[in-house]
Amino acid sequence: MRLDPEEQIIAAALDQAELDDANERGVAARIEFRPEGHAKVTFTISREFVETARALDWTTGELVAEAIGVAILPARST
Repeated sequence: MRLDPEEQIIAAALDQAELDDANERGVAARIEFRPEGHAKVTFTISREFVETARALDWTTGELVAEAIGVAILPARST
């Protein structure tokens, strides 16, 4: 799907906000509800978070589990 120029600007701003959030907290998550009825979840994990996972020799599953925990923690506290 091709975005018009205004949609491209908005998409770029959202992408940058997600990167900023990931760099600040270690992980950012975005959920998109699709017209087909399903949802797409995207996690952005900071380089520092990944390097920590490597240093701790985490499996991919452990990395994903920790990323989910970091991403949803703010939602739990509200």
